[in-house]
Amino acid sequence: MDLSSLDIETERLHLRAYREDDAAEIFAAVTPEICEYMTFNPAQSVEEVRLIGEKWLIQAAEGREVAVPIRDRATQRFLGMGGIHYRKHPQPGLGIWVRADAQGRGYGREAIVGLIGYVRDVLGEPEVHYVVAEENGPSRRIPESLGGVVFGSETVQRPSGPLYPGVIYRIALT
Repeated sequence: MDLSSLDIETERLHLRAYREDDAAEIFAAVTPEICEYMTFNPAQSVEEVRLIGEKWLIQAAEGREVAVPIRDRATQRFLGMGGIHYRKHPQPGLGIWVRADAQGRGYGREAIVGLIGYVRDVLGEPEVHYVVAEENGPSRRIPESLGGVVFGSETVQRPSGPLYPGVIYRIALT
């Protein structure tokens, strides 16, 4: 299924599939602080984000995953990114990051709830996975608040940086 038409509105957020004109805002928001527990490093240029974005566009069209800019619904201010990924497991995995100056306001959880609705209602999946670094308490609270249950572990590492023990949550969608 082509995921490039994903478009979701929640109470405060607008989520839609990545477009090339999102690259500059993504570049500006990805800081070392954001990447502490992520599997990527900050890009070195907007062009680097555009090159990654070209892959996202192909993957979305092929139905393998979709990168999802998260915006304030009222102002369209860029707040972060989410994603639906079919990588290591047959069920989709969800991911999220929120820019540093917008954290602590519930945007991450609201975005994940929006993505869960899409996965359940449009993709017809019965569950999702959510991988998070074990020591990342704020990110762990998202799946836990949605009834997520730890069912596995894996190592979380970005290209340069420490290894983190990670936990895999399963969130039932029925």
